[in-house]
Amino acid sequence: MTLSAYEQREWDRLQKRKAAALDKQTRNLLPQQARDRLASLAQKARSAPGADKVAAAYGGAAMGLGKAVGGTASRTVSRKRVVEQYRRAGHDISGLDGIRELDLRVIDEVAKHNSVRYGHALSAAATGLGSAAAVTGGEVLAGAGTVAGAGAGAAPGIGTVAGAMAADTAMTLALASRTVAATALYYGYDPSDHEEELFVMSVIAVGMSTGTSAKTAAYAELSQLTQMLVRNAPWAKLNEKVLTKIAKAFAAKFSQQLTKKKFGQLVPIAGMAVGAGLNYMLIDRIAVSARDAYRERFLIEKSDSDLNDDPNDHDFIDVEVAQDDDVIGVMELLREEGALPTSTSTDTEDQPTN
Repeated sequence: MTLSAYEQREWDRLQKRKAAALDKQTRNLLPQQARDRLASLAQKARSAPGADKVAAAYGGAAMGLGKAVGGTASRTVSRKRVVEQYRRAGHDISGLDGIRELDLRVIDEVAKHNSVRYGHALSAAATGLGSAAAVTGGEVLAGAGTVAGAGAGAAPGIGTVAGAMAADTAMTLALASRTVAATALYYGYDPSDHEEELFVMSVIAVGMSTGTSAKTAAYAELSQLTQMLVRNAPWAKLNEKVLTKIAKAFAAKFSQQLTKKKFGQLVPIAGMAVGAGLNYMLIDRIAVSARDAYRERFLIEKSDSDLNDDPNDHDFIDVEVAQDDDVIGVMELLREEGALPTSTSTDTEDQPTN
């Protein structure tokens, strides 16, 4: 199918934005002096009595709650409501498949991108603010001096810290899932399908990536997954059991990455702003990543795969990721479970259409 002039212009804009994102230096919420201060306090926190219990409780709870709440968030986005929005706008479609037959300009007129983006980002900020307040109120870290000398007296606050941070991670993952799921529906994709759940995870991974090498790897994985879905690659081993294992592993990695980003929440006063700011920025990045990812996939499918990335770009899936960079490898999780499509290889450039 030939793209309209509007769709071709949007494709060109997408490619420019992607190139700019890969060239862009990572922005930090705090100045270097403040980050050094947080790093010092974080080091003391790790050595404080009971810190290992906080980390274990936080990671374990986030993994379980993240999967449960995140899955629920995806399912609560109404497919019927989205289809009805298009019908009210004068487009006679009976389901999500009909959306993918429309011009991209129509989607831009109907889809509430800003509502999805800013609404979820603000909700995330409120969640971060609340968890930071709970952590601060726990009196585990009243200041630099009490971190090292907290001793057994800090024990009662450890549960408060672990619970608040675990709940924050679970809710952040839920909001991330819902943000991507809502975007998927507006472009005609059902996020409850098994293969679509993988795409949702991959989009979240792009939004989570901040370092240049991590962004490069995340974009490469998303591009490869896009090609698998566009070409209807067979997912014979992607059953409910395997998908649940992948989702749990993804949630655990999400928890670890967010823990690293949000250690500043353990600092009184500054932690309040850091918690809210990081949550807002993360969900905002994920919303933008979702919009671009589904637009690109929509246009590739509509062009019958005439639009495509350079196949050589897939070579940087194996890029060496810097130690301080954040990346969640969805394709790696699929390989570990032996769930990659049987006719699709990571080192094969030309795949057959099924």
